[in-house]
Amino acid sequence: MNLTNFNPSSYLFFFLKREADRFFSSVAIRGFGMGMIAIFVPIYIYQHFGSLSLTLLFFAAIYGLQGILSPFGGQIMMKVGLKKAMLLSHPFFWGYFICLLCFNISWLFIFLAIILNVLGKIFFYPAYHTNFIRVSETKKFGKEVGKLNFVSALPGILAPAVGGVVLSFFGYPTLFVAVLFVLVSSAIPLLLSKDVYQIYTDSYLGAFKRMFRKENRYYNLAFATLGMVGTINYCIWPLFLMILCINYMTIGAIATIALVVSLFFALYMGRLTDRVDKTKLLVIGSILTAGAWLGKFFVVNPASAFLAQSFYRFARTSVGIPFQAVQYEKAEAKGKEIDEFIIYRDIVIALSRSFLLLSLAGIFLIVSDIRFAFIVAAIFSLGFMFLGKISKLKFWAQK
Repeated sequence: MNLTNFNPSSYLFFFLKREADRFFSSVAIRGFGMGMIAIFVPIYIYQHFGSLSLTLLFFAAIYGLQGILSPFGGQIMMKVGLKKAMLLSHPFFWGYFICLLCFNISWLFIFLAIILNVLGKIFFYPAYHTNFIRVSETKKFGKEVGKLNFVSALPGILAPAVGGVVLSFFGYPTLFVAVLFVLVSSAIPLLLSKDVYQIYTDSYLGAFKRMFRKENRYYNLAFATLGMVGTINYCIWPLFLMILCINYMTIGAIATIALVVSLFFALYMGRLTDRVDKTKLLVIGSILTAGAWLGKFFVVNPASAFLAQSFYRFARTSVGIPFQAVQYEKAEAKGKEIDEFIIYRDIVIALSRSFLLLSLAGIFLIVSDIRFAFIVAAIFSLGFMFLGKISKLKFWAQK
């Protein structure tokens, strides 16, 4: 091999020839970075405020503002393209993590952190979902969703554990800086890809009017379920582990082992989803997920937390893969209205998250047992099966 002719960029391009490979590689790297910090951010926010209700209000503000501003995500995709929208999200997320470190300097950084997080979300997620649909194999969304979950989780298997070790030995500043470097790296595969532009036709009010159409009521219930259950897992579960006095390294290890449990099962579920009735999978997965949340109510130590979270990841994967497959089928079936559907979905998810967190913030002023949220999650988990009501492809009513 002639080293004088060795070009690192050409070597990298060889392994990222396909557009889908570049997209999945970027998602995988980003997943590792976010996996290092995700479970610890609610704990960090709680330690700053010293109040469960204020912590939930912080996240409620983020999701509420995201829901209100989501239609602008469609405009951003149309003007700058999918790749640039995803790339431009990174500086906002970097700023968000930097602001978290500055909370003790001034209360203004709290509001700036909320704004930057929201801007990052509305730049990244609409373009991310639209891009996934574009690079996926049509009619094989189960397989593609399983692959996406696999490549996102594979590099991130050790991410929570690594984050816990870094946090235990070096603290939050070092962990935040490490995450920033990983996020920068995730942009490299995207830089090698071509850009694609979508035509977004909804007006600002038109995007919200979709929520009030009678034919979309099952979509509303299903997407609201997705948002609310995920929020309790993201915001409440880590705080519960902290209240049990479980240390950072153990919390990270619990998350890592639970990821291992669901990793290869995601590939199996992806292929199974393309072969069997998705409605039945959604029903079974919804019941299993509800049972997993009830199991979390009885967690009292690290061992039981590990068992409960492992079963939750298994159950959540069993419903999550067919759920995502169906929602992407719906979006792909819209043809030119793919991005309108994605924005509508994001609005419902974000606003439902904000509503739930606002409600729990008020409830926890009266109810002291944080496990109450697990009962709420168990009930809401049954809502995943509402997407089964529309599992046979059909177009929603046009404007």
